[in-house]
Amino acid sequence: MLQWLRKASRSWFIALAIGAIVIVFIFWGVGSYKSMSSQQAAEVNGASIPMTEFVQQYNDLVKQYQERAGGELTPEMIKGMRLKEMALSRLVDETLLLQAGQRLGLEVTNAELRQNIQSLPYFKQNGKFDEKRYLWVLSRTHLTPQQFEDQERQRLLIRKVIGEITSFTKVSDAELQELFRMAREEVQVNYLELSPEKFMAQENPGDDAVARYYQENQAEFHLPDRARVNYLLFRTKDYLPRVQLAPAAVEDYLKEHREEYSRPKVIKVSQILFSLPPKPTEAEVRQAEDKARELVGKLKAGEDFASLAKAVSQDAATRDRGGDLGLVQRGQNPPEWDKVAFGLKPGDVAVAVTPKGLYLVKLLAIQETELIPDAAKQVEMRIKSERARQLAKDAAQKARDELSGTPLAQVAQKLGVTPQETPLFALSDKVPGLGLQPAFNEAALHLKPKEVSKVVDLQEGFAVLQGVDFQAAHLPALAQIKEQVKTALKKQLARKQADQAAVRLLGDLRQGKPLPQVAAAAGLTVKDSGYFTLFKGFLGQEQAEPLTSAAFQLSKQHPYPDKPVWWQDKYYLLAFKARRTPDAQEFQKDRDQMRAQFLNQKQQLLFATWLDGERRRAKIKVYVEP
Repeated sequence: MLQWLRKASRSWFIALAIGAIVIVFIFWGVGSYKSMSSQQAAEVNGASIPMTEFVQQYNDLVKQYQERAGGELTPEMIKGMRLKEMALSRLVDETLLLQAGQRLGLEVTNAELRQNIQSLPYFKQNGKFDEKRYLWVLSRTHLTPQQFEDQERQRLLIRKVIGEITSFTKVSDAELQELFRMAREEVQVNYLELSPEKFMAQENPGDDAVARYYQENQAEFHLPDRARVNYLLFRTKDYLPRVQLAPAAVEDYLKEHREEYSRPKVIKVSQILFSLPPKPTEAEVRQAEDKARELVGKLKAGEDFASLAKAVSQDAATRDRGGDLGLVQRGQNPPEWDKVAFGLKPGDVAVAVTPKGLYLVKLLAIQETELIPDAAKQVEMRIKSERARQLAKDAAQKARDELSGTPLAQVAQKLGVTPQETPLFALSDKVPGLGLQPAFNEAALHLKPKEVSKVVDLQEGFAVLQGVDFQAAHLPALAQIKEQVKTALKKQLARKQADQAAVRLLGDLRQGKPLPQVAAAAGLTVKDSGYFTLFKGFLGQEQAEPLTSAAFQLSKQHPYPDKPVWWQDKYYLLAFKARRTPDAQEFQKDRDQMRAQFLNQKQQLLFATWLDGERRRAKIKVYVEP
């Protein structure tokens, strides 16, 4: 919770405002550079971005990416990630949004600010906002109430601006129908696979051809920087038995982090029931689901839940009260109902399917909370893991200190770990026994023989590396890799043969020869794709876009593509078999859900386009060094 609030004290909430909008903006080169200023990082239309904000934003990003990388980031890695550009881009975008808010005359009232802060769970005690807790939490984040409230007001204003910008987005029925057709239309094709491997044995290039291929394709055989290291690995799990907790440790931790381990105990709920018979048919269940979806659409359009409950609910006990159940505890309703209702946030609506029927449940408020089952065990494991990780880090640091004058084998024996040695590996290679570890690889490639690394932070613990060998990037002599070059040339020649053969086979098909006859003559097997949609892809593989796209262009009148399709080291010959168009009734059933999804996508695109235009029109001056 404290970590969240520290992040919340920063200004970047744009992406959270309307969904996962990810905007990458390479900022360097915009505006003009000046000498380093100790006061400001940039100006946007005359408004200053203080250097302190830039430094904090940048540090937050570095920390975030360090956590993702599972270890230390070197200056070279940080520069490659362009984190300075990203930090400044976020601050510039925020400034542009706040300036747009002023132009539009938008503001956040004191009442709106108060309501928002009082709704945050981090400031609640027993389900209600608690001013003492509010002040205590802020003191832990080193923020004054005024600072936090100013930043919250700014965040809410940004959300208003984005809402205003995207409020003009509409989705027409024609757009929805076209999207539905693209999503649900299915095709089925027969196909042949032709692999170059079939022709490899026929190729035996001479020495002159191999040498010529080597000269013309040197980049293919160029080796990157590679390193070999010895290392000691200190796993967190090995230190868990050494951790001893004081009796009050778990209790104290739960007091401070109670909201992280709590769940609703008593809730205030309204519901609408669509009854089902004891053994409902599929049609009866589907009819109830359709009614529930229809009501969800009406609620999203602004209709009142209580009015709808009085009109359509089949629950006689609550219908006249607008579906109001009052206060509900766990266990009073079927487990299926509890799972849905107690998982909602205030204001949310969801459907719970129970043996009695389908309930449209709306959570009005959370009255009381309780600790989740096994909360104490989870906290105990969390504390032990954190302390064990610190012990592992301390041991790794001790090993690093001792390696300055003691052989690695002796240090390993003293500390009770097994020394490991890697083969030569490059920056992007997996390390045997460790997998893909960017921080480990980066550290290894900066070591000279016998040199010792800093402690490297890995997901499973910490490592200390000692250089054994380093080979700079180079092109091996042809004599060293002759067989490798010959194999690469054979693959190239075999692909040419496969390409020519595929074109011939496609020509036979286009001239009217039956597919089974063409396949048999070539020693190939006719395969059936089954039905697939444009979005799911050929054989259910979204990445098979070349094959999917080619298949959807086929028809009875045009049963074969213009050329063979190359994908994943094979040539494919497609032959149209059938097409299924979606049912219009299905469109009506999914219409509201599709409209909401498509509207969100259009809003994201509109916002990204608007923000890009704002950047282009703005007068931006950058003062920080890239």
